[in-house]
Amino acid sequence: MFGNLLRTITNRTPDTRIAFDRTGEWVPGCPCGIYTIHPDGSDCKLIHKTGATPRWSSDGRWITFTDTTRDNGGLNSVFAMRSNGEDVRRLTTHHDVSATTPTWSPDSTKIAYSLFLWSEKRYQLCVVDFASQQWTHLAYAAIEIYPVWTPYNTIVFSSPDDEGTVRLYEVDTTNRNQRPVPRFETGDAEPVWTWDGKWVVFGRDGGFAVMNTATGETRFFATEWTAIQWSISPDGEHVVYTSQEAGTVAGFEVFVIRLYDGFKRKLVSNPIVDDHEVDSRYVSWSPWL
Repeated sequence: MFGNLLRTITNRTPDTRIAFDRTGEWVPGCPCGIYTIHPDGSDCKLIHKTGATPRWSSDGRWITFTDTTRDNGGLNSVFAMRSNGEDVRRLTTHHDVSATTPTWSPDSTKIAYSLFLWSEKRYQLCVVDFASQQWTHLAYAAIEIYPVWTPYNTIVFSSPDDEGTVRLYEVDTTNRNQRPVPRFETGDAEPVWTWDGKWVVFGRDGGFAVMNTATGETRFFATEWTAIQWSISPDGEHVVYTSQEAGTVAGFEVFVIRLYDGFKRKLVSNPIVDDHEVDSRYVSWSPWL
């Protein structure tokens, strides 16, 4: 694995962090905002006191997220900040339209996101240039778009086909051609690749599946309760995901599972206190830092 090679060459342990959000009402000890944490649960840091849907850039230097803005009618706009929470930059200035989860291009120069066009009752897939903040249109969809930028420089999102069946499509950012992604099944959702493209994790049947992209071999992991979002470690050995466990008095929490033996542990706890609930719904695993 890359981590072992780096350790041999530099005589230091490579580092990764997991970004996650907390949204909802105020719960003691669990303030809302965006955090990063080591995969072993240590060094949890609140890096921004508002916002949601954090995503690491492929170079590990930036985290993009969404946050409400007054001049956008209290709806979400797209922002980016340094991985320590400093140098916050607003990247979109749309008005009266809400932006969904952003995703970085492989070279960390662009961000894809989508907008809900209220008057047209459809979604628009967009790309904004990180340096110039100029945005362009790529595609429309009838359902909510959660775009994922692949290591192969295409953008994947869910959309209904001509028969109304929802499946994964990809759009080429150069010629804007759209096509179904053949390796995924109907109903698969939100694939997230390792940074080197060797592994991909995606939603399937209420849990998630992990695919070896070279062989197509796929392993399904059932979760105790429906997994709603996920990310995979750079070495492809662990998956972090968010879920709400059955039978517990808690909001959506963060879990890490070791893929070779299925060992699971809770990384982030979000108790419900006096009917106040805070949730962690989005996670993103950094590249090697």
